[in-house]
Amino acid sequence: MSKTLFTPILSGIAGLIIGFFPIYLSSTSQIDDLKSSGATLTTANEALKTEISSLGAVKTKAETLEAELSRISLKSASGGGVNLKLMLHPETKKPTVPMNEVFSFDANHAFCRVDTNHEAFIMPTFKMGDVLIEKNEFYMAMSTTSIDEFKISKDSDGKNRITITGDLDCFTEVAKAKMKLGSREVAEVAGYKIKAIDGGPGGGPSGDSFEFTVYFDPETAPVNYGVFGPEFTFTGDMVDGEITIADPR
Repeated sequence: MSKTLFTPILSGIAGLIIGFFPIYLSSTSQIDDLKSSGATLTTANEALKTEISSLGAVKTKAETLEAELSRISLKSASGGGVNLKLMLHPETKKPTVPMNEVFSFDANHAFCRVDTNHEAFIMPTFKMGDVLIEKNEFYMAMSTTSIDEFKISKDSDGKNRITITGDLDCFTEVAKAKMKLGSREVAEVAGYKIKAIDGGPGGGPSGDSFEFTVYFDPETAPVNYGVFGPEFTFTGDMVDGEITIADPR
């Protein structure tokens, strides 16, 4: 091949190489950029998956809390206050002697208590007839040990009612000068039923009420059976406190 022909061919090849090399470098750079972008997208995608997974856990927790709140609201009833009852006057035999019964209840516990009597009164008993109770001689406390039923309902007049049943310990003591009946420390076991009504904000004047009915057995509660009989309801005019009962579902 003549030198005249070979020289243009070499020049053409060299031109192709020189022209291709910048294109190759540019393409390689673009490929590297795409790989880098792909890696970034992969990392971002993994982070997004992790965040979505975390949000799923948060959603599950929120649903659990909502269910727990719903469960609690089904048992949303509590209250406490003072019931005033009038006992028989020793002389007139008329119900004019005030006695305060303190009470409280919620979904876990309930109690009713008379700490003392500030005036003498006559107590009609089931087994012993009428008994004179002098000032500061009487004590009574009932404290639940189990709650078997906790039911919210609505009365025909639209007021919310709670019914609670179960067992309790009852401590009744009449401490006279020369004798003592019952005990503040030794409990007698009995069954009970509580009925409380929510008449709206304002406590007793708005229609709130509380009744604590106790069923005494002569075998397991001989002292209280002798005093109160087989069934006795502790209640009175609610002069202090508030009862709040959620709407039934």
